[in-house]
Amino acid sequence: MADKKRKKNGSDNGSASEKKSPQPILPLLILTLAALLLAAAAVLFLHKPTRYKIVSMMSKTKHIIEIINEEGDQTPETNDAPPNAGSSDAAVRFQNVLAAKFAELELRDADYSIQYLPRDSAIEIKAAVPRGRPMEWVIWNLSNARTAPYRVEDCVCASEANCAMTFRSSNAKHPKAVVRIQQSNRYMSNTAKMAILVENLGFETNETTTAYLSFPEPLTIALLPADKFSARTAQIAEENKKEVALLLPMEPLPQQYDKYKRSMVMIHYSDDNIRGIISQAAAAVPNLSGVCNFHGAKVMEDSRAMGIILSETNRRKAYFVYTDISKKSVAPQLTKSMKIPNAPIQGSIDAAATTEQAREKLRRYAVTAEKTGKVLIKAQPSAAFIKALKDETEPLRKNGIKLVYVSELVK
Repeated sequence: MADKKRKKNGSDNGSASEKKSPQPILPLLILTLAALLLAAAAVLFLHKPTRYKIVSMMSKTKHIIEIINEEGDQTPETNDAPPNAGSSDAAVRFQNVLAAKFAELELRDADYSIQYLPRDSAIEIKAAVPRGRPMEWVIWNLSNARTAPYRVEDCVCASEANCAMTFRSSNAKHPKAVVRIQQSNRYMSNTAKMAILVENLGFETNETTTAYLSFPEPLTIALLPADKFSARTAQIAEENKKEVALLLPMEPLPQQYDKYKRSMVMIHYSDDNIRGIISQAAAAVPNLSGVCNFHGAKVMEDSRAMGIILSETNRRKAYFVYTDISKKSVAPQLTKSMKIPNAPIQGSIDAAATTEQAREKLRRYAVTAEKTGKVLIKAQPSAAFIKALKDETEPLRKNGIKLVYVSELVK
């Protein structure tokens, strides 16, 4: 009986000792870690990632990205090129073109930043573009940064001053590039050109004439040859660094300009007669840089008369600018075929305009200059216009518009 109890107690003690013995935890951990490593290896084998590293972000050379393939020995040997071979070259080509476009837009190092977004597999470029050009022009300019294999995929504008352009490569392994564009508070320098032809500035010793001649920015003074003091006005204008052009009267003239009929070109005049009129006019307005028609719808439609006028203009190495006085004008075609520097006059401000009206018109023509890069206007001399021009000179400059002589605009 006692032996049975001892055996039972011994059996109980043995079970207790077995329960208290430590479990084999370390082998389990090793097995779990091995399983995780195998799973990670499988993921790496199936998804061999290429990492993109931003380098020299704010350096003068402005390298956008350097694609670094960190697969090393993991890539199996094969006769085919690695999946990302050539990616770096493509990125550098794209970078070079985009950097050149940024330089054209006058961006400084501090005006743009670059970062890689691993989550989206995208390069994000934030650029603050100086004011002075419409956003559509900026978009058009940057769209020319496309270079193989990158192309513009999309462009979305949240406002007139906030747009995003997406460039995507034809190679799916290349990251897309998103250029986010905003307007900065800075203005471009000399983005667009505006030339003003002051029509028939008479020589008078008054404040208005003095204001025009002393105006510090470029102006082109167009003079009628029949005026008594044309030669003297041309001389004084040149002394005050103003460009001089000939305002050539042509048939027909409005009745109020009958006094200029003797120096007017008419379509029935002979070739020699027309050349003689131009020679006399050029003598009355010395050192002319260009010629502009003064009315003359009939002459502007006549190929023979205009051919002679433009031939004489070309002989004096002058330009020819013209008003849109007739839809049948042959001036555009002839100036082009004869390779004479030329331009149409795109707007006018007459002497009756008040200062505020003249200011408003200047602003309107400034918008044209911003959109097209240049604008040529004519203005009749008045105290109101020169005051408006003085008031608007600084706003024009801040908006990237430079006042130039007509000769600079027609080049």
